[in-house]
Amino acid sequence: DLATPDPGPVGGPARPWDARRVEPEPRARRTIVLPRSEHAVLDEDDFGAPGLVAHEVIGPFVRLQASGPLVMVHDGVFEPRRGIGHHPHRMHERLFYILEGAVEHDDALNGITGHMGTGDLGRLTEGRRGMLHREWNETDGRTRAFILVYATDPVPAAASFEVLREADAPRSDPRPGVRTKELVGPASPLRIHGDVRLFTDDRMEPGARGELVLGEGEGGLLFVVEGAIELEGERVPAEAAAVVPPGEAARRLPYGAPEGARVLRVVHGPGFGLVTGEPMPRPGG
Repeated sequence: DLATPDPGPVGGPARPWDARRVEPEPRARRTIVLPRSEHAVLDEDDFGAPGLVAHEVIGPFVRLQASGPLVMVHDGVFEPRRGIGHHPHRMHERLFYILEGAVEHDDALNGITGHMGTGDLGRLTEGRRGMLHREWNETDGRTRAFILVYATDPVPAAASFEVLREADAPRSDPRPGVRTKELVGPASPLRIHGDVRLFTDDRMEPGARGELVLGEGEGGLLFVVEGAIELEGERVPAEAAAVVPPGEAARRLPYGAPEGARVLRVVHGPGFGLVTGEPMPRPGG
């Protein structure tokens, strides 16, 4: 969760690549599978603080710099009693899904604090005013958080913070052997300010089948937390992501979990399309 660069023009959606001469590509239909080896690993040299490591799937430090409204996707680990001190963000919104442990949020600019525990989804809205926040693991165990950062349009005037607690997230069984926890979507009570239309945590029994359903103009993301899935004839292992850029036509992408899997599933709007380019220089060199 580095400070998001170049928030873009006030009054419109943020475009963090504007100053880097990166051109959005035509909307594509292909699926991009990103194994762990293709993620940027951001650590103490980048954050300026020990005990925090983030694997960047989408963002300024990898070639895939936006898909739809998503401008950053991190799988982050906080060591016990570690985190990153107060730093600024503006114009975007971010979702922290706590896979393990807990994170404390402290926005010193707006006097907002909050706690996110295991299974909670925190919504951190930066707004036009921005926020100066600290994110910290105050427990004696490791914390792992899956983080989505996306454009807000229109941009809210003020920063805010809200949490969907683990116990309050709706559950369903949409397919045989699939248990779905809906974090963002029609059934979820959490409202967001960006064009993320669905965000679920799916637990798949061995042999279960899932499907990423995309309407016209939509794109999606699958992130495998545990196990592995088979998608379009390719194995997507644990800690890998499959990114489906926005496309004009509706699509259905089936996948299976021969040995079982836990999969985070995201559906989003067209946003910026697909944006690729040369990664920004790393803060740590």
